[in-house]
Amino acid sequence: MKKLFVVFVILCCSSSAWGITGLGIGIRGGMIQNYSYDELDLIPAQNKDWLKEMPLVGVHLKIGTLRIIHLEGSLEYAWKKKQIVLDQDIKTDFSINDLSFNGTAKYMFSFPVLKPYLGVGVGIHRLAYGISNQAYSIYIPEDQTRMGWHGVGGLVLSAPAFPLELFVEARYTTIPTQDKGTHYTTILAGVTYNLP
Repeated sequence: MKKLFVVFVILCCSSSAWGITGLGIGIRGGMIQNYSYDELDLIPAQNKDWLKEMPLVGVHLKIGTLRIIHLEGSLEYAWKKKQIVLDQDIKTDFSINDLSFNGTAKYMFSFPVLKPYLGVGVGIHRLAYGISNQAYSIYIPEDQTRMGWHGVGGLVLSAPAFPLELFVEARYTTIPTQDKGTHYTTILAGVTYNLP
């Protein structure tokens, strides 16, 4: 344990020599818009459009080691549960969950306070689907873990010598699931605390 503590102190003291600056941690939240997955089209027609919006929450780590390129890792969870109507007015709860770990590289445009950015990244998504009443026959996709890609654009509001940054972001995600894949847009906002 003492050796681990010594290594940690050395890393902290030498971080400036390595150029590790601009670290920050934060939280985020938003809404997924227009979730599209062809396999879900087999759910009875009267239940269409229930995935137009899906809430999302998460945490992130910002690594701003370079002036204009920031790296970001995030862990996000999106979910939706909806009562759907099957044939003969039988009702059941259908749920979908997306747990993802994402890595994004962002190009920051150099402005003093309000900084726009563009970026690209990859994510590993754990997609899970469920139904509350197994007594009725309805097709649901199998749970799956897939790698996806995303493009982002947003704005960061940061004041000099103030540790908190606010951001808003739009992101388009595509996941190569079965057939034509899964696609959606995410609108999110968050706050980052820049570590000293």
